[in-house]
Amino acid sequence: MMSKTDTTMTEEQENVQQDLELSRTETGVSEKVQNTMGTTRRRLVMLSLCLAQFLAAIDITIVATALPTIASSLHATSAQYTWVGSAYNLASTASTPLWAKLSDVVGRKTALLAANTLFLAGSLLAALANSILILIGGRCLQGIGGGGLMILNTIIISDIFPLEDRAKYYGLSAIVWAIASALGPMLGGVFTSTIGWRWCFYINLPLDAISLVLAVLCLKLNIKRAPAKETLKELDWTGCFLIAAGAILFLLGLESGASHQHSWTSAYTLCMIIFGVFLLAAFMIWEWKFAKVPLISIRVFASRTSRAALTIACCHSFVFIAFDFYLALYFQAVLGRSPIISGVLLFALILPLSLCTMVTGMFIGKTGKVRPAIWFGCFFMTLGTGLFINFGPKLVIWKIILFQIIAGIGVGPLFQAPMIALQSVVKQRDVAAANSASEVFMDG
Repeated sequence: MMSKTDTTMTEEQENVQQDLELSRTETGVSEKVQNTMGTTRRRLVMLSLCLAQFLAAIDITIVATALPTIASSLHATSAQYTWVGSAYNLASTASTPLWAKLSDVVGRKTALLAANTLFLAGSLLAALANSILILIGGRCLQGIGGGGLMILNTIIISDIFPLEDRAKYYGLSAIVWAIASALGPMLGGVFTSTIGWRWCFYINLPLDAISLVLAVLCLKLNIKRAPAKETLKELDWTGCFLIAAGAILFLLGLESGASHQHSWTSAYTLCMIIFGVFLLAAFMIWEWKFAKVPLISIRVFASRTSRAALTIACCHSFVFIAFDFYLALYFQAVLGRSPIISGVLLFALILPLSLCTMVTGMFIGKTGKVRPAIWFGCFFMTLGTGLFINFGPKLVIWKIILFQIIAGIGVGPLFQAPMIALQSVVKQRDVAAANSASEVFMDG
């Protein structure tokens, strides 16, 4: 049995360890990542990653304003109508942790090329679709590829840049993501009213092809990994099934209730949600207690800093995606503005968001401090989101602009600060798992 003195010493050691973790976050100490790419090559890789990030993000929202026209053109039912948007999000969320693990098995470059190819194939299938079912299938394929593009973007940045330099590159990636999310509804409306809704998908082909070529020619990483045959044998297939099935069932339940396909109290909706939560809980228990090579290592959640960073990332994504979608809908459905004007109004959110994201990256890179950025972002995001409650049925332009500026100032710093904090307390071998956990928390 441990004595009272031993227990006290153990507690003190844990507290010291937590303080060291937080100190490491503050000072920006990092594990140097070895790669053989020069400055020009790395910039071209970043261009490839940003193009891929832009396409994966814009496809979440680009169909929002095009859906009525798509449904009319392909004679879709009300149930099929909602699946054009939902199929992408479901496939993306369910596939994210699998892409992270796959990149450990086959290598980052091979995984990135596979994700690019799937996204390209899905875009082409959706653009050429002559029935709603083929379009939904194309969107599923797009979502699988898009999930890979988004998670591999964060993983590869962590591979090619040391921790103290990552903030500015994650900031650049976040700016691209935010701009794409805001431009999506506007571009969808422009394409639909001019050259046709199919260009919502055709536009991906040349841009994704450029991203694919740049990745083939420029991405070069020297990361040691176990033999593919051995790693595939040890892959946590049970964990793969549990997290994919759990995420799909849970999101299907939410989609069922939110789209009024079934009521929130119906057996269908409740069963989907309950079984989804059960499978996700089973996944966590399996990873913690039974998995020999966990899909998401429990080490990612071992420190106080990592748990806090993941919680902040989840809350930030939940709030931002909700009001980003709400604002576009509010401007069009309530204020009666066109998709183009709606997109213009959203620049009051996007411009300060982008500026603050860039400034935060520079601040973290120079000082190594993430907590001031997180506190600053949380305060202004909460304030700005609360002010949105004051929006009414009539256009009051100063409120529209001012409230979005305040929210944007808060949202920007929280794109990369929690991720930098998370990566500062995990080993390089756990970076893919940490990014996967972060992406799942954000997408979910």
